[in-house]
Amino acid sequence: MTTPTPARPRARRTLSEEGLALLLLLPAALIFGAVMLYPMLTTLYNSLFVNSLTEPYLGTPFVGLKHYADMLHDGRFLNALRNTLVYGLLTVSGSFLIGVPMALVAHAESRARWLARVAMLLPWAMPPVISALIFQWLFNGQYGVVNDLLVRLHLVSSPVAFLTSPVLAGVVLVVTVVWKTSSFVALIALGGLQGIPQELTEAAEVDGAGRVQSFWRVTLPMLAPALAVAFIFRAISAIQVFDIPYALTGGGPTASQYGATETLGIYIYRTTLEFLDFGYGAALSVALFAVSLAITALYVRFVRGDA
Repeated sequence: MTTPTPARPRARRTLSEEGLALLLLLPAALIFGAVMLYPMLTTLYNSLFVNSLTEPYLGTPFVGLKHYADMLHDGRFLNALRNTLVYGLLTVSGSFLIGVPMALVAHAESRARWLARVAMLLPWAMPPVISALIFQWLFNGQYGVVNDLLVRLHLVSSPVAFLTSPVLAGVVLVVTVVWKTSSFVALIALGGLQGIPQELTEAAEVDGAGRVQSFWRVTLPMLAPALAVAFIFRAISAIQVFDIPYALTGGGPTASQYGATETLGIYIYRTTLEFLDFGYGAALSVALFAVSLAITALYVRFVRGDA
Protein backbone atom coordinates (compact mmCIF):
# COMPACT_ATOMS: atom_id res chain seq x y z
CA MET A 1 0.00 0.00 0.00
CA THR A 2 1.51 3.28 -1.06
CA THR A 3 1.22 6.45 1.00
CA PRO A 4 -0.36 9.34 -0.94
CA THR A 5 2.00 12.20 -1.61
CA PRO A 6 0.80 15.35 0.17
CA ALA A 7 -0.18 18.16 -2.17
CA ARG A 8 2.46 20.83 -2.52
CA PRO A 9 1.28 24.24 -1.41
CA ARG A 10 0.83 26.67 -4.27
CA ALA A 11 3.63 29.14 -4.52
CA ARG A 12 2.52 32.62 -3.59
CA ARG A 13 3.44 35.33 -5.96
CA THR A 14 4.91 38.27 -4.15
CA LEU A 15 4.55 41.78 -5.47
CA SER A 16 7.61 43.95 -5.53
CA GLU A 17 7.55 47.36 -3.88
CA GLU A 18 7.63 49.01 -7.30
CA GLY A 19 4.71 46.91 -8.48
CA LEU A 20 2.71 47.65 -5.35
CA ALA A 21 3.40 51.37 -5.75
CA LEU A 22 2.19 51.30 -9.36
CA LEU A 23 -0.90 49.32 -8.36
CA LEU A 24 -1.78 51.86 -5.66
CA LEU A 25 -1.23 54.73 -8.05
CA LEU A 26 -3.38 53.19 -10.78
CA PRO A 27 -6.79 54.53 -9.53
CA ALA A 28 -5.44 58.05 -9.21
CA ALA A 29 -3.84 57.80 -12.65
CA LEU A 30 -7.11 56.64 -14.22
CA ILE A 31 -9.06 59.48 -12.58
CA PHE A 32 -6.42 62.00 -13.64
CA GLY A 33 -6.53 60.72 -17.19
CA ALA A 34 -10.34 60.84 -17.34
CA VAL A 35 -10.92 64.27 -15.81
CA MET A 36 -7.71 66.11 -16.74
CA LEU A 37 -5.63 64.52 -19.49
CA TYR A 38 -8.45 63.53 -21.84
CA PRO A 39 -10.15 66.99 -21.84
CA MET A 40 -6.76 68.67 -22.34
CA LEU A 41 -5.86 66.49 -25.32
CA THR A 42 -9.36 66.87 -26.77
CA THR A 43 -9.14 70.67 -26.49
CA LEU A 44 -5.71 70.66 -28.13
CA TYR A 45 -7.05 68.44 -30.94
CA ASN A 46 -10.11 70.65 -31.51
CA SER A 47 -7.92 73.74 -31.72
CA LEU A 48 -6.43 72.40 -34.95
CA PHE A 49 -9.78 72.40 -36.79
CA VAL A 50 -12.37 74.91 -37.95
CA ASN A 51 -15.58 74.25 -36.04
CA SER A 52 -18.03 77.14 -36.00
CA LEU A 53 -21.77 76.58 -35.68
CA THR A 54 -22.46 80.03 -37.11
CA GLU A 55 -20.69 79.01 -40.35
CA PRO A 56 -21.69 75.35 -40.84
CA TYR A 57 -21.00 75.54 -44.59
CA LEU A 58 -17.25 75.68 -43.80
CA GLY A 59 -17.32 72.15 -42.39
CA THR A 60 -14.54 71.08 -40.00
CA PRO A 61 -11.35 71.23 -42.10
CA PHE A 62 -7.92 70.75 -40.54
CA VAL A 63 -6.11 74.11 -40.32
CA GLY A 64 -3.13 73.22 -38.15
CA LEU A 65 -1.78 76.20 -36.21
CA LYS A 66 -3.85 78.81 -38.06
CA HIS A 67 -5.91 79.68 -34.98
CA TYR A 68 -2.74 80.37 -33.00
CA ALA A 69 -1.39 82.57 -35.79
CA ASP A 70 -4.71 84.45 -35.89
CA MET A 71 -4.32 85.34 -32.20
CA LEU A 72 -1.30 87.49 -33.00
CA HIS A 73 -3.53 89.71 -35.15
CA ASP A 74 -6.66 89.48 -32.98
CA GLY A 75 -7.02 92.85 -31.28
CA ARG A 76 -9.67 91.58 -28.90
CA PHE A 77 -7.42 88.71 -27.78
CA LEU A 78 -4.48 91.06 -27.22
CA ASN A 79 -6.75 93.45 -25.27
CA ALA A 80 -8.03 90.57 -23.09
CA LEU A 81 -4.48 89.28 -22.55
CA ARG A 82 -3.28 92.75 -21.51
CA ASN A 83 -6.23 93.19 -19.13
CA THR A 84 -5.58 89.76 -17.61
CA LEU A 85 -1.89 90.46 -17.00
CA VAL A 86 -2.47 93.99 -15.63
CA TYR A 87 -5.31 92.98 -13.32
CA GLY A 88 -3.37 89.87 -12.30
CA LEU A 89 -0.31 91.93 -11.34
CA LEU A 90 -2.37 94.49 -9.39
CA THR A 91 -4.62 92.01 -7.60
CA VAL A 92 -1.85 89.58 -6.63
CA SER A 93 0.28 92.45 -5.27
CA GLY A 94 -2.70 93.95 -3.46
CA SER A 95 -3.73 90.65 -1.89
CA PHE A 96 -0.23 90.22 -0.41
CA LEU A 97 -0.01 93.83 0.80
CA ILE A 98 -3.25 93.35 2.75
CA GLY A 99 -3.17 89.62 3.48
CA VAL A 100 0.27 89.41 5.16
CA PRO A 101 -0.35 92.26 7.67
CA MET A 102 -3.78 90.76 8.38
CA ALA A 103 -2.11 87.43 9.19
CA LEU A 104 0.38 89.17 11.51
CA VAL A 105 -2.50 90.79 13.42
CA ALA A 106 -4.35 87.47 13.59
CA HIS A 107 -1.20 85.77 14.92
CA ALA A 108 -0.29 88.39 17.52
CA GLU A 109 -1.31 88.05 21.17
CA SER A 110 -3.89 90.83 21.24
CA ARG A 111 -7.62 91.30 21.46
CA ALA A 112 -7.73 92.24 17.78
CA ARG A 113 -6.61 88.77 16.70
CA TRP A 114 -10.14 87.35 16.78
CA LEU A 115 -11.52 90.30 14.84
CA ALA A 116 -8.78 89.79 12.24
CA ARG A 117 -9.57 86.07 12.00
CA VAL A 118 -13.26 86.77 11.44
CA ALA A 119 -12.34 89.37 8.80
CA MET A 120 -10.19 86.71 7.11
CA LEU A 121 -12.88 84.04 7.00
CA LEU A 122 -15.79 86.15 5.74
CA PRO A 123 -14.44 87.07 2.25
CA TRP A 124 -12.87 83.63 1.82
CA ALA A 125 -16.14 81.80 2.54
CA MET A 126 -18.29 84.04 0.35
CA PRO A 127 -18.90 82.85 -3.25
CA PRO A 128 -17.11 85.01 -5.85
CA VAL A 129 -20.30 85.90 -7.70
CA ILE A 130 -21.95 87.11 -4.47
CA SER A 131 -18.88 89.22 -3.72
CA ALA A 132 -19.08 90.76 -7.19
CA LEU A 133 -22.79 91.58 -6.80
CA ILE A 134 -22.16 93.21 -3.39
CA PHE A 135 -19.47 95.50 -4.83
CA GLN A 136 -21.65 96.18 -7.87
CA TRP A 137 -24.30 97.47 -5.48
CA LEU A 138 -21.78 99.43 -3.37
CA PHE A 139 -20.39 101.25 -6.43
CA ASN A 140 -23.70 101.70 -8.26
CA GLY A 141 -23.87 105.09 -9.96
CA GLN A 142 -27.42 105.87 -8.74
CA TYR A 143 -28.00 104.30 -5.35
CA GLY A 144 -24.57 102.95 -4.33
CA VAL A 145 -23.36 103.41 -0.75
CA VAL A 146 -19.94 104.69 -1.89
CA ASN A 147 -21.53 107.47 -3.93
CA ASP A 148 -23.79 108.39 -1.03
CA LEU A 149 -20.79 108.73 1.33
CA LEU A 150 -18.80 110.77 -1.19
CA VAL A 151 -21.68 113.20 -1.70
CA ARG A 152 -22.37 113.53 2.05
CA LEU A 153 -18.69 114.25 2.70
CA HIS A 154 -18.73 116.83 -0.13
CA LEU A 155 -15.90 115.03 -1.91
CA VAL A 156 -17.93 114.97 -5.13
CA SER A 157 -20.80 117.21 -6.22
CA SER A 158 -22.75 114.46 -8.00
CA PRO A 159 -22.68 110.64 -8.04
CA VAL A 160 -19.80 109.06 -9.94
CA ALA A 161 -20.55 106.48 -12.63
CA PHE A 162 -17.95 103.99 -11.45
CA LEU A 163 -19.03 101.00 -13.52
CA THR A 164 -19.57 102.86 -16.80
CA SER A 165 -16.12 104.46 -16.85
CA PRO A 166 -13.41 102.22 -18.39
CA VAL A 167 -10.76 103.33 -15.87
CA LEU A 168 -12.97 103.41 -12.75
CA ALA A 169 -14.55 100.06 -13.62
CA GLY A 170 -11.05 98.58 -13.66
CA VAL A 171 -10.33 100.13 -10.26
CA VAL A 172 -13.54 98.67 -8.81
CA LEU A 173 -12.62 95.28 -10.28
CA VAL A 174 -9.17 95.36 -8.66
CA VAL A 175 -10.66 96.42 -5.29
CA THR A 176 -13.21 93.61 -5.42
CA VAL A 177 -10.68 90.90 -6.30
CA VAL A 178 -8.20 92.14 -3.68
CA TRP A 179 -10.93 92.13 -1.00
CA LYS A 180 -11.94 88.61 -1.98
CA THR A 181 -8.46 87.07 -2.27
CA SER A 182 -6.54 88.80 0.55
CA SER A 183 -8.14 86.40 3.01
CA PHE A 184 -6.69 83.42 1.13
CA VAL A 185 -3.17 84.87 1.37
CA ALA A 186 -3.79 85.70 5.04
CA LEU A 187 -4.88 82.13 5.83
CA ILE A 188 -1.79 80.64 4.17
CA ALA A 189 0.47 83.18 5.89
CA LEU A 190 -1.18 82.53 9.26
CA GLY A 191 -0.51 78.81 8.89
CA GLY A 192 3.14 79.58 8.12
CA LEU A 193 3.43 81.92 11.12
CA GLN A 194 2.07 79.30 13.49
CA GLY A 195 4.77 76.89 12.29
CA ILE A 196 7.64 79.21 13.25
CA PRO A 197 9.13 78.27 16.66
CA GLN A 198 8.57 81.03 19.18
CA GLU A 199 12.05 80.44 20.57
CA LEU A 200 13.64 81.91 17.45
CA THR A 201 11.93 85.28 17.75
CA GLU A 202 12.56 85.34 21.51
CA ALA A 203 16.25 84.61 20.91
CA ALA A 204 16.41 87.44 18.36
CA GLU A 205 14.85 89.85 20.88
CA VAL A 206 17.32 88.71 23.55
CA ASP A 207 20.15 89.51 21.12
CA GLY A 208 18.83 93.05 20.86
CA ALA A 209 16.78 92.86 17.68
CA GLY A 210 13.66 95.00 17.62
CA ARG A 211 10.31 93.81 16.32
CA VAL A 212 10.99 95.15 12.84
CA GLN A 213 14.44 93.54 12.65
CA SER A 214 13.05 90.30 14.06
CA PHE A 215 10.36 90.30 11.37
CA TRP A 216 12.73 90.94 8.45
CA ARG A 217 15.54 88.63 9.60
CA VAL A 218 13.68 85.77 11.28
CA THR A 219 9.95 85.74 10.56
CA LEU A 220 9.92 86.69 6.88
CA PRO A 221 12.65 84.22 5.72
CA MET A 222 10.88 81.36 7.51
CA LEU A 223 7.54 82.51 6.11
CA ALA A 224 8.85 82.59 2.53
CA PRO A 225 7.89 78.97 1.59
CA ALA A 226 4.28 79.54 2.67
CA LEU A 227 4.16 82.84 0.78
CA ALA A 228 5.56 81.10 -2.31
CA VAL A 229 2.71 78.59 -2.20
CA ALA A 230 0.18 81.41 -1.81
CA PHE A 231 1.78 83.26 -4.71
CA ILE A 232 1.53 80.40 -7.19
CA PHE A 233 -2.11 79.73 -6.34
CA ARG A 234 -2.98 83.43 -6.52
CA ALA A 235 -1.09 83.94 -9.77
CA ILE A 236 -2.81 81.02 -11.51
CA SER A 237 -6.26 82.02 -10.24
CA ALA A 238 -5.60 85.63 -11.36
CA ILE A 239 -4.70 84.48 -14.87
CA GLN A 240 -7.81 82.28 -15.07
CA VAL A 241 -10.19 84.79 -13.40
CA PHE A 242 -13.68 84.80 -14.90
CA ASP A 243 -16.46 84.87 -12.31
CA ILE A 244 -15.88 88.22 -10.56
CA PRO A 245 -15.24 90.33 -13.73
CA TYR A 246 -18.16 88.71 -15.53
CA ALA A 247 -20.60 89.25 -12.63
CA LEU A 248 -19.29 92.75 -11.81
CA THR A 249 -18.91 94.41 -15.22
CA GLY A 250 -19.61 91.72 -17.81
CA GLY A 251 -16.25 92.59 -19.37
CA GLY A 252 -17.35 96.16 -20.05
CA PRO A 253 -17.70 99.03 -20.31
CA THR A 254 -16.65 99.36 -23.91
CA ALA A 255 -13.27 100.94 -24.52
CA SER A 256 -12.80 101.53 -28.28
CA GLN A 257 -14.22 98.34 -29.82
CA TYR A 258 -13.22 96.04 -26.92
CA GLY A 259 -14.34 95.58 -23.32
CA ALA A 260 -12.29 97.59 -20.82
CA THR A 261 -12.36 94.79 -18.22
CA GLU A 262 -12.66 91.78 -20.51
CA THR A 263 -10.26 89.06 -19.40
CA LEU A 264 -9.09 85.97 -21.25
CA GLY A 265 -11.61 83.85 -19.36
CA ILE A 266 -14.50 86.05 -20.49
CA TYR A 267 -13.24 86.12 -24.10
CA ILE A 268 -12.96 82.33 -24.17
CA TYR A 269 -16.49 82.00 -22.76
CA ARG A 270 -17.95 84.36 -25.36
CA THR A 271 -16.02 82.87 -28.27
CA THR A 272 -17.14 79.35 -27.38
CA LEU A 273 -20.67 79.74 -25.99
CA GLU A 274 -21.90 83.02 -27.48
CA PHE A 275 -20.14 83.12 -30.86
CA LEU A 276 -20.21 79.27 -31.07
CA ASP A 277 -16.70 79.16 -32.55
CA PHE A 278 -15.47 75.98 -30.87
CA GLY A 279 -12.23 75.69 -32.84
CA TYR A 280 -10.94 79.17 -32.04
CA GLY A 281 -12.29 78.92 -28.49
CA ALA A 282 -10.28 75.73 -27.99
CA ALA A 283 -7.14 77.50 -29.25
CA LEU A 284 -7.74 80.36 -26.79
CA SER A 285 -8.12 77.82 -23.98
CA VAL A 286 -4.80 76.21 -24.93
CA ALA A 287 -3.15 79.65 -24.89
CA LEU A 288 -4.54 80.31 -21.41
CA PHE A 289 -3.29 76.91 -20.26
CA ALA A 290 0.16 77.71 -21.67
CA VAL A 291 0.33 80.94 -19.64
CA SER A 292 -0.70 79.08 -16.47
CA LEU A 293 1.84 76.35 -17.20
CA ALA A 294 4.62 78.93 -17.63
CA ILE A 295 3.83 80.41 -14.20
CA THR A 296 3.83 76.94 -12.64
CA ALA A 297 7.18 76.16 -14.27
CA LEU A 298 8.66 79.34 -12.80
CA TYR A 299 7.35 78.32 -9.37
CA VAL A 300 8.84 74.80 -9.64
CA ARG A 301 12.16 76.28 -10.69
CA PHE A 302 12.05 78.65 -7.71
CA VAL A 303 11.25 75.81 -5.30
CA ARG A 304 14.08 73.64 -6.63
CA GLY A 305 16.49 76.54 -6.45
CA ASP A 306 15.38 77.27 -2.91
CA ALA A 307 15.87 73.63 -1.95
